[in-house]
Amino acid sequence: MDMPPTRYRVVEQGRRLIVIDTLAGRSIAPPAVTVRTEIFADRPRTMEAPRSQPRPQQPRSGTRPTSGAPEPRGRYAGGEGFSFVTARWYDGEGPRRVRLDQDGTTQLVAVLLIALVVAGFFVTLIGWPILLVLGFLAFNPKTRTGLRTAGATWLTALDKSE
Repeated sequence: MDMPPTRYRVVEQGRRLIVIDTLAGRSIAPPAVTVRTEIFADRPRTMEAPRSQPRPQQPRSGTRPTSGAPEPRGRYAGGEGFSFVTARWYDGEGPRRVRLDQDGTTQLVAVLLIALVVAGFFVTLIGWPILLVLGFLAFNPKTRTGLRTAGATWLTALDKSE
C-alpha cells in the first residue's frame, strides 16, 4: 500500500523556495513581515559605558565612631552572634532558636569535627556493618529518646540567650 500524496509541495523559483498547495493548485503567500521593535542585537556596539541618571546624595543615617578604635565587623558586630534553629529529631525541646557566643560556636564546631572523625574511623576500620548497627540503634525508641534528651541538655547549656 502506497502513501497518499502530500498536500503541499516545495519548489524553487528564481532562487526562492515557494510552497504550492496541490489541492488548490496555487502557491501559498508568505506571511506579511511586520515591523519589529528594536532589539539589543540591532544597536550599534560602542565601547562606552551606559549612561545613567546621577543619584541624589542622601545623608548617612549612622555616624562613624570618633575614637581611634576600629569599627567592629563580622558576625559578632551587632552582638547577635551565631544562631540556628534546632529540629525535633535531635533536640527534645525543638524546634527553637539557639544563640551561641564565640565560645559556644567553637565548642559546637569541635564536637561536630570529632564526631565526623570518629564516624569516619569506625566506617573505615569496621566497614559497612557498623552502618547496620548504627541503623538499628537509630530506630530504637529508647536510644532516640536518650540522644534527644542529651542533645537538648547540651544545646541548652550552649544557648546564650537564656
